[in-house]
Amino acid sequence: MVARQRLLMVIILALIGGCGAGRDDDSRTNLPLSSLPGVYAGTFPCDGCPGIHTRLWLQADGRFFINQHYPAVEGRQATNAYNLGRWHWAEGDHALELNGAGPTRSFSRPNADTLVMRTHSNLEHRLVREPDAPDFSATIRMAGMVNMRGGGATFSECLTGLVVPVEKNRELTRLRHQYRSVGERGRPNYLELEGRFQWSGGVLQSMTIERFITIKLDADCSS
Repeated sequence: MVARQRLLMVIILALIGGCGAGRDDDSRTNLPLSSLPGVYAGTFPCDGCPGIHTRLWLQADGRFFINQHYPAVEGRQATNAYNLGRWHWAEGDHALELNGAGPTRSFSRPNADTLVMRTHSNLEHRLVREPDAPDFSATIRMAGMVNMRGGGATFSECLTGLVVPVEKNRELTRLRHQYRSVGERGRPNYLELEGRFQWSGGVLQSMTIERFITIKLDADCSS
């Protein structure tokens, strides 16, 4: 009787282990890379503040944008911090990696709609998919290469490699005048600006310069 009970227990444990292994395998095969792009949002823990609201845009073309809102606390006004760059899936680490300005950020993906940033903190930094989130439209500081041809211009952003036409406005006129005085015609020149991207149906259409900062002859995206 005891032997039969032991045999039954071994069979049950084997079945449970087999099911568990199957779920682990399925968790990987059911999360194709094509399902990763989207918008994720959440509130990261913060020492001395209510939390840092974070929203991450993962584009299907391998680019990302991130906005982190730091709430006002005593002695400090509320601020927004932005970053942009390229993302990829590190198969060896089974993690999403964001490469932009500053250190690489790494996220695990426990399920299809959740990202958890890997940190040294014991507090979880979780982002959840936000299906109805708007396109990224904030005005941010950028650097890249500008090419002026005729009455128009194209801008190639350094961190993402995005190449977009520049909308015509007063700041583009200022840029054109500066370009003519210091730029080398017929070749791209390094540009720093504050601007925003325009999208239509999730597709990038153009970039608007909100504030022209400077154009440099002795610099490029590798500087």
